[in-house]
Amino acid sequence: MGVMADSGQPRELRILDAAADLVLRWGTKRVTIEEVAKRAGVGKGTVYLHFESRAWLFMCVLMRESLGLVDELTEALRRDPAVVLPAEQARLTFLAVHRRPLLRAMFSRDSDLLGELANEESVQPLRGWKADLAEDMFGVLREHGLMRTDLDIAAQRHLVGAVQTGFYLYQPWAGSPGTDPAAAADPEAVAAAADLLRHALAAAVQPPGRPDPAALAEVAAALLAQYQRFRDQLAAAIQARPARATKPA
Repeated sequence: MGVMADSGQPRELRILDAAADLVLRWGTKRVTIEEVAKRAGVGKGTVYLHFESRAWLFMCVLMRESLGLVDELTEALRRDPAVVLPAEQARLTFLAVHRRPLLRAMFSRDSDLLGELANEESVQPLRGWKADLAEDMFGVLREHGLMRTDLDIAAQRHLVGAVQTGFYLYQPWAGSPGTDPAAAADPEAVAAAADLLRHALAAAVQPPGRPDPAALAEVAAALLAQYQRFRDQLAAAIQARPARATKPA
């Protein structure tokens, strides 16, 4: 495996690119900082200059993948305010995640690829930010009549999370354990599952009938601001420097 050519990218981006490529090939359990450094064309100490630990480096890889997901949802929302609806957000997220092997591994709890990062505790910072975003979003949707109010927000978050998790874990097209995580699933099967997910959540948490266009537009503006705050949190975390410049071997 060759060293990445220096394309003028900042070193931290080359390191993240190298780590992402190696994780997809081998899984986090087999990837060392030495291999990441060699692949990125930098010294081992340089990796620790930007990322305080091996685990945090891999976490930053997942956060950067999440930035791409947020950007995709943001663009979809700008094109169509109806994307604010929980069922539509879930459908688009499902489709976007299945175009990103590392995020697909995170959402499906693939411990073969992600190791300890596949569990809830390891990715708590990322899941915590997402949970805060969902709670804020649900409140605004309920205020504008775009979400049912027969359950409280905590119950709705549980319901939506459980349904989505079930769809990510139940993937009959994904093959047996050990299947190449970078291999693309059948697009038609993924699209059909995404449509079923939208149907399930629309029935569970959205009021019947056509949503009010004015309400959609107003909530879309609020959600765009929330997406931007979430994106800023992720970007700031990735760019943060460790307290010490080097880490023991």
